[in-house]
Amino acid sequence: MTASRKKNIRFILVSTILITYIIVKVIYKITGFHYDLADGILNIRFLIDIALWGFVYLTVYSLLKKLLLKKTE
Repeated sequence: MTASRKKNIRFILVSTILITYIIVKVIYKITGFHYDLADGILNIRFLIDIALWGFVYLTVYSLLKKLLLKKTE
């Protein structure tokens, strides 16, 4: 793996985390979703939150990877 490819992958990972955070916060504001950990760690809202983060992260990661890594090849 070349140095530029490693830089691109590192950039994709950092960008994915930032974009995922922003998208999830926007979804929370639009839907009014809120939960409190005082209700317990394994409640349905916590599971919905984890599923949302996972779905958004995987979607953003795959899109960025397709867009940025295909350009450099």
